[in-house]
Amino acid sequence: MSDSRIPQLTGTSKKAALAWLTTLHKEGMLFCLDDDPRDILKISDDSRLFTDDEATEVSGILNRLFIKLGDELHGLAFEVISRTFHTKAERKAFKTLND
Repeated sequence: MSDSRIPQLTGTSKKAALAWLTTLHKEGMLFCLDDDPRDILKISDDSRLFTDDEATEVSGILNRLFIKLGDELHGLAFEVISRTFHTKAERKAFKTLND
């Protein structure tokens, strides 16, 4: 059996969730949290992003995080992606829109 590429979750706080999502993103594995991890394909070659075991692991982690954080988890994922594609000023403007 191969080792999982899924980062360990250190807790269910916002800080722990943000760290987990950030690591997934850095490893090229962040996806829309509403999608089933089993259905995620790589754009580069149309192969599955996660093995069956990894998809089960990701689903379990997401279930734990959604139970604790609810829709706030989507905001954290957006923050991670936003750091890649938006300037600090743009991120501040997004936060203002959501307040």
